[in-house]
Amino acid sequence: MDSYGTRSLREIVRILFSHWFMMLVILAVGGGGTWYVCENWAPRKYRSQVSLIYKRPANKNPINSDVVGERALEVFVKSQQQVLMSDLVLARAKVIAEDPTLRKRWYELRAVWEEAQQVAGGAVSDSRQAIDEFLSTEGVTKKVAALMGHEAGKTVSSSSSKQTELVDFRKSIKLETPGGEQVGMTETFMITVDQPGERTGDSYKRAYYAADLVADMYIVRYQELQRLQNDPALRVMEDVVSKFGVELEARRKAYDDFIQENVADITGLEQLLKSGTEQGYQIILSEVRKNDATLSLDLAKDQANYDAIRKVLPEKAFEAGFIATLPDDLVGSLVDAVAAEFMRDDTGFVEMTKNLANLETKRARVESQFLEESKDLQYIREQISRLKKQMLSQVVAYARGLELRVASRRQQKLKNDELVARYTKDLSKVQAKLASYARLKNDFEVAQKQMERLEQDKIDAMANRLRAREAVTINKLDQASMPDIERPVVPLTIIYTIVACAVSLLLGVTLAFLADHFDHTLRSAVDAERYLGVPVVGSVKKRGRRIVLSS
Repeated sequence: MDSYGTRSLREIVRILFSHWFMMLVILAVGGGGTWYVCENWAPRKYRSQVSLIYKRPANKNPINSDVVGERALEVFVKSQQQVLMSDLVLARAKVIAEDPTLRKRWYELRAVWEEAQQVAGGAVSDSRQAIDEFLSTEGVTKKVAALMGHEAGKTVSSSSSKQTELVDFRKSIKLETPGGEQVGMTETFMITVDQPGERTGDSYKRAYYAADLVADMYIVRYQELQRLQNDPALRVMEDVVSKFGVELEARRKAYDDFIQENVADITGLEQLLKSGTEQGYQIILSEVRKNDATLSLDLAKDQANYDAIRKVLPEKAFEAGFIATLPDDLVGSLVDAVAAEFMRDDTGFVEMTKNLANLETKRARVESQFLEESKDLQYIREQISRLKKQMLSQVVAYARGLELRVASRRQQKLKNDELVARYTKDLSKVQAKLASYARLKNDFEVAQKQMERLEQDKIDAMANRLRAREAVTINKLDQASMPDIERPVVPLTIIYTIVACAVSLLLGVTLAFLADHFDHTLRSAVDAERYLGVPVVGSVKKRGRRIVLSS
């Protein structure tokens, strides 16, 4: 028997047309049946999508490159996707989406929250508190715990069935980012939710509610986590400030009690603290002793000069008129005996010394020119004698001044000794109080400054919590899409029908060729001669129900 590859196109067309009815039936059953099943029997799924947008985290480090910033965003986005797909977020979304009462209440709270965000201020905090109270109600928490398998008093099988529902709900959610695998290159992603629905009623809205609630619960959970990160810091600061306040009050009381017990000494103690803390009296004593040392040095020098002059001059030199009775030679020897350094502080004596030197020079010159009896020479000698007596009188007067100065300085030294003794006594009385006063005051002031820093840290913690509560870093880019009841995502009726028709047509053609292949009927004299190998003598034709013989 010849293969189909050797058959002519005419025979192939004949085969197809001879079995057209069978092929049409198979096509109608396959395509029409598929369309009918898709439209009337196959379960339907509807799809809703919602897009979220991130505000890119600020890069506050100027030395970081853009690559580091993109990497930071990638880590941030991936962590947020894990938060979105967490059991708590999905369980809350499923519970609220499937309960009309809870769903209605949520939409009311969300409307108030969105309106409060436009106004800001305390209204945001109030609306957030209302949302927290709603999510903490038994109607929500009990169902969420059941879905997550945390509900008490439930058997293992019932808990597993609830968890299976949560797992199925998670499988119906897909996250897509415009950047594909490069999530760090984008700040948006899309949530896609597929949910089963009926052909009538509002069941097709399940996908819309699910997508909308998943996005809402994620934003709520994100802000909850922000508060959880900041609230402990505030609670710790409140506890630290409270405990340190007790310590500050104890130090304040000890400081106030000391002041009340030593009211009369507080002014002096405060002056000592300002002049050098505990060294107030020591500074004064140091100055007094420094002056006393200078005074002792001057006293010793004056005493030495006085003693040296008194040793040279006779006792009677200090008597009135005695110098005038002394001969010129004795006066000169006494003047020469007085060391010039003893009188260097006396300007009058210094001038007289200069004049005496000039007169001696003049006398020497006159003696070389004139005789002893010369009046000029006698006049000069008289001037020298008179000047030496004046110088000796000046020495005596200087010695008397030294005596008075030594006596005065001795009196002053006695007074200094009294001052040292008095200040030393006062220091011994005050030093103990000064140490206690300085310590108590320092402890109180240090505690005050520490309390100010703690209060500032507490304010900063409160500010961080408020910023975390009111700052919107994640938002919906658009609202969840409403599915079309006439266009479910599953089944795809048109595509399935087209594929079924193609398969049915292919099956019909195959069956037509198989039927022809196994059909051994001889339909013409040519076929008889061809397949039997003998000539045809005659043929019998059938016309209606009658047989017509022909030669």
